[in-house]
Amino acid sequence: MTALTRVFAGELSGTTLQQPSGSKQFPQRMITPTGACGPYLFLAGALTRVEKVQGEVLLAWVADPTGTFKLSAGKQEEEVVEVLEQAEPPVFVLVTGEAQVSRSPKKGVIIRPLTIRTVDRVTRDSWIIVTAGQTLARLEILEKAIRNGSEDQVIRQAINHYHVDTSQIRSLVVMVEGALSKVERVPGGAIKAPDPREVLLDLIQTHSGPKGVSISELLPLAARKGIREEQVIITIRQLVEEDECYQPAAGAVKLL
Repeated sequence: MTALTRVFAGELSGTTLQQPSGSKQFPQRMITPTGACGPYLFLAGALTRVEKVQGEVLLAWVADPTGTFKLSAGKQEEEVVEVLEQAEPPVFVLVTGEAQVSRSPKKGVIIRPLTIRTVDRVTRDSWIIVTAGQTLARLEILEKAIRNGSEDQVIRQAINHYHVDTSQIRSLVVMVEGALSKVERVPGGAIKAPDPREVLLDLIQTHSGPKGVSISELLPLAARKGIREEQVIITIRQLVEEDECYQPAAGAVKLL
């Protein structure tokens, strides 16, 4: 399976752009208002309702703090149907699924679930935190693209299709902040979204050798902590400008 896309339900509900991916294996991809792009989703939330329609088809609703995902599973998703039939809502679930985007805002996005499993609240909260970090990183890229333009085709398509402006970006930031406010406090304080600056400084210190650490090595390490590639590049540039680190060689970075 190709990379899974994380978006909040509140963003997905406004997604109306789907186009050929250029791949025979993954024929369609969605592009969301923040520029998230891909055929498959990774989502988490509270399974609130399951309903059987059209014979063997099950509809299910999964809510996150920003809205609701709508799932549709049939005979081809036998294992998913079994889990949904046995579930006793409300219960937290993790879902991977294929996004099927309707051109009609009323129909929205229907998700064909490929896998589903029940989880605890901590797992759901972890999903919120990482998804918030990735969404904010995309919004930062969008904001810079609105000001300075962008060579990224997906970003340009998102801006043009959704007519993205600074007021929309602010609204989406408020949505993300609202989602984070629903994360439960844990012993020692509140769970917080990963700070790209703190994550990168720690990774650079931990993994540097005599010649520093290559940025290509940092990318997968940062991704595991919820920091997207674009945010890694932006943050490293900021750290260099602020004299927190320097580049001893092309494509490498080291703390000062």
